[in-house]
Amino acid sequence: MRKAESDNTITKNKNEAKLQLNTWLVPLLVGVFAVLYAFTGFRGWLIFFIGFAGVWLLALLWVTSLRNNLYIERNLHLAWATVGDSVHEELKLINNSWLPVVWVEIIDISASLSTQMRIVSDVGIKTTRTRHLSHMCRQRGLYTLGPTRLRTGDPFGIYTLTIHDFHSDAILVTPPLLPLTQLRIVPAGWAGDQRRRRGAIERQISDAGVRNYLPGDSLRRIHWQATARFDKLIVRQLEASASGDWWIFVDLQDGVQAGEGRDSTSELSVVLAASLAMRGLKEHRRVGLVLAGPDLVWLEPRADPAHRWRILRALAMAEAGRRSLSELIGLRHIAQTATMIAITPSSDPSWILAAGGRGGDQMALLVDPTEFGSPIDQSRVISALAYFGVPYQHIPRSLLEDAYPSVAIGLHRPSSDLQNGKRYLKQGRAAWQQLS
Repeated sequence: MRKAESDNTITKNKNEAKLQLNTWLVPLLVGVFAVLYAFTGFRGWLIFFIGFAGVWLLALLWVTSLRNNLYIERNLHLAWATVGDSVHEELKLINNSWLPVVWVEIIDISASLSTQMRIVSDVGIKTTRTRHLSHMCRQRGLYTLGPTRLRTGDPFGIYTLTIHDFHSDAILVTPPLLPLTQLRIVPAGWAGDQRRRRGAIERQISDAGVRNYLPGDSLRRIHWQATARFDKLIVRQLEASASGDWWIFVDLQDGVQAGEGRDSTSELSVVLAASLAMRGLKEHRRVGLVLAGPDLVWLEPRADPAHRWRILRALAMAEAGRRSLSELIGLRHIAQTATMIAITPSSDPSWILAAGGRGGDQMALLVDPTEFGSPIDQSRVISALAYFGVPYQHIPRSLLEDAYPSVAIGLHRPSSDLQNGKRYLKQGRAAWQQLS
């Protein structure tokens, strides 16, 4: 039997329905019996004609009713989750028809799912069937649940109705976080000099430029070189500055990475950056983030609550790119009172020279690529760091095992963790702005 697809297609409320005739046998028999009765007048042919035509008409009315009255609703109550969390979804299959749904196949056609979800169910007359699903978040990123495809038909198998529901819900899966309590971040110095002690006021100001001297200005603020050049008193203009600012630079250059997928230097760099940023914000520091995948991410140091989600979203979606760490460092000047933290698996020390003239303090967190299968170590980088007196810390591969233990053994965090600050308010804003 060959299948024929009718032209009966509708689009309504983000749904598209297609009606497919599975077999031409029934319409063919209806036509044959009609011709036989017309030429012979035999009442038996009429009975056959009425019977097959009635079945055909009933099947058509059945699927037409379902096409207009069968809906699916998928409710995801979270806007974000962390790797290792289990996200719960409520799936409602609504039948507003006066005819029952004998069978329906629900297929999730989300591009982000590794395996398609398939559920077969039935729905009574004027009934709603509810299913509760659980999704394990095994990898960071922005995922969608949906679109969804429904397949159903009449009890006789004559027609198949396919309904495409294009609605989808997005969920942001952020990287796992490590405490990093043993990691010491060096404090920023004054104009690059760590040995100089500053007072409480000095730690909160930095040079913003120069201006003409005004009566009452302190003589300590006179810029003598500018005074000599312009032959008049010039003073430094100061501005407030948070000496505890952290600038986190994440090296995601594709050519320096080792490993694949979740077991890679790039994944460890992202987990480390997320953990370090959250630690800095918890310590009431202003944290900035710089990375370059397909797109450049440059987040100025801030400490407001919304900045947490900006950083986590950027790192959740981070991918390898072409820009090197040296290029990122050279993009813009960083305040001398801030601490630059470079996270890199690179074996090329050129970025150290690029960072040498920026002032302030620097620190390197070295992700060893040899632990991920690379034959090139970071000995040249370590030698350059030692030569310039830049402190560094070796980051072992074992931190990834600490970050992903619950995913590896198939467990998930208690639901109470999910209820703390992850509820989706559904007020028409972007998901990462809807967190309470």
